[in-house]
Amino acid sequence: MTVKIEILSPRFLLSLAFSLTIASSINISHANEKILTNTWPPYINPAGQPLGSAADILEIVFRRSNLKKDWQYVPYELAFFEVQQGNQLLSYPYFKTKARQDQVLFSDPIFTVSSRVFYNRQFINQQQARQQFAKQQRIGKVAGYSYGESLDAATAQATIYSNEKRALRALFNREIDLLPMTESVMNAILSSDFNDQQQLIRPLKDVTDISSLHLIAAKTSAGQAVIERVNLALAALTEAGLASIKSEPFDAPAQVDIARLITAEGYPTILGQTSVDGHNTQFYTLPQGTTALVMQWNKNMLMPSNNDRLYQHMMDLSKVVILNGPHVGKELYVRNMHIELR
Repeated sequence: MTVKIEILSPRFLLSLAFSLTIASSINISHANEKILTNTWPPYINPAGQPLGSAADILEIVFRRSNLKKDWQYVPYELAFFEVQQGNQLLSYPYFKTKARQDQVLFSDPIFTVSSRVFYNRQFINQQQARQQFAKQQRIGKVAGYSYGESLDAATAQATIYSNEKRALRALFNREIDLLPMTESVMNAILSSDFNDQQQLIRPLKDVTDISSLHLIAAKTSAGQAVIERVNLALAALTEAGLASIKSEPFDAPAQVDIARLITAEGYPTILGQTSVDGHNTQFYTLPQGTTALVMQWNKNMLMPSNNDRLYQHMMDLSKVVILNGPHVGKELYVRNMHIELR
């Protein structure tokens, strides 16, 4: 009996190895990687809402890595503990500190944020806030959060709160005088939950920490494998110059004066006029309760007076744009006594 031995060519062996690598990659990509996270708008929005800017970036990176993900919401303090213990593989996003590096693996930077220390100007001024910060007194912070190593060191003795909203309420109630927070997160919470009070909250000048945030993984071979794939994807996307992997800060909208127009004693009708100089001026009758945006206050409203005879100031005209009613959209001048701020 003759046995025929066929020697495989190096090219065939290389092709076979490549095919096995691709097959292995495909098998890995079909496994959903659970990512522990928690609500942190505008970066991570609540479950059921659009993901948020930081989550969007990681979605793109995972897609490039050929990895699938399953977002699960738990408190960040618990999430870090679960990953550190090896009970869960991944969590996101986290500031990188020396203490944390000893406990978990970190990806390359995924996005960057600025954190600041805020105070309530209803109770203290900028100088008093700086003095409190120097003494590290009456400071609050959120459980399990880092705001970069420089601010972490300054807030080591802070009162701990379970979440940002609870901590911010403490600042409004003067349980604390200072609160570190990522700037975009503070703007988002004030806009959504404390809109009427947002002008009370001010940051300390010249106290800012700019730090990167990362995906963390358990210190296991599986965690190392995910981190390596994420880092490769980040490098490729960064080199390609994709704008979609750059996180933009959340800037609070500029404050505007919204008013309800009301009648005044001796003036039962609200009149709006097209000019202040009387030249070709037209007048409009405005219904009680008309809503308007104050575009320009009369200069006398903005300046102090040397006496208390301010009746003329009430008769002065400020420029508004009408927001509802029969004259919606018109820009008119209305006497200050008819303007009631909402």
